[in-house]
Amino acid sequence: MNKKTLITIACSVAAGIIAVVLVNYYITRQEKAIYKGMELVSVIAVTKDVPAGTKLTGGMLAKRKVPEKYVHGNAVDPKDANLVIGQILNFPLKRGDPILWTDLQEEGGLLPPGLAGTVTKGERALAIAVDSVSGVSGLLKPNDHIDILCTVRSQETGEEATVTLVQNITVLATGSALSGEQPTRRGGYGTVTLLVTLEEAELLVFAQTKGRIVALLRNPEDIETSKDIPKVTFSDIMKKEYREQIQQRRDRIEVIKKGKVQK
Repeated sequence: MNKKTLITIACSVAAGIIAVVLVNYYITRQEKAIYKGMELVSVIAVTKDVPAGTKLTGGMLAKRKVPEKYVHGNAVDPKDANLVIGQILNFPLKRGDPILWTDLQEEGGLLPPGLAGTVTKGERALAIAVDSVSGVSGLLKPNDHIDILCTVRSQETGEEATVTLVQNITVLATGSALSGEQPTRRGGYGTVTLLVTLEEAELLVFAQTKGRIVALLRNPEDIETSKDIPKVTFSDIMKKEYREQIQQRRDRIEVIKKGKVQK
C-alpha cells in the first residue's frame, strides 16, 4: 500500500470521525433544547387539603417532584422543610400543591383579608365577564386552572378565527367568592377573577373587547401547556382531512387512557 493510499484512507477515517462527532453534538444540543426545563426538581407540597389558618405539621408535608420550568420562584426547597413546620397558612392549599413562602403567615399575622392578599408578587388580578357557556356552566371554583380561547374577526380579511390566548391560568374568585368562601348559589356569578401577568392581562382585555372568550377547565394535575397551537377558521372546520386528524388524536388519547398510561 503506497503512501498516497494511506493518506486517503486516513483522511476518510478522520472525516468519518468528525462527522460522527458533529452529528452527536447536534443531537445532544437538540435533546437539551427539547428537554430544557423538564428536569424534575423536588419541592415541598401538602399531603392533603389544608384550609387557611392551619398550623402546618410534619405529617402534612412531603417532597414532590415537579418539572423545573413549572417551579415557582417562591417554592419551598426540601432543605428548608423544617422551617415550614409550625407555620400558619395564609391561603388554603389542595392536596399535592407545592408550598410557597408567600403562602405562609408573615411576622405580625396573616396577610390582609380579601383579594389583594391572594395576588402573587409580579402578577395581577383581572376580572373577565362570563356567562353559562363561556364560564363552564357556572361550575368554576377558586383555585381551578383554565385555558382561554377567543373567537375574533380579522379587520383585514373579515374572517373569523378561534385562537388559544392563555393556558393554565389560576382562578382567584368567581363573582365575589374567594377561595374558601361559598358562592351565594351554584353558578351565581357573571365574572371570574384570574391571576395573570400584566402582559396576559393586556391580551385578555383586548380580546374581550374585540371578540368572544371561552374558558376551558383543566384537570388540576395537568400542568402541561401546548406550543404552536394553530388558529381555527371556518375553512378549517369544513375540511374533512382536518376533522379526521383531530379525531385520530382523540382516538390515540382514548387508547392511552384504556391502557392506563396517563398522569
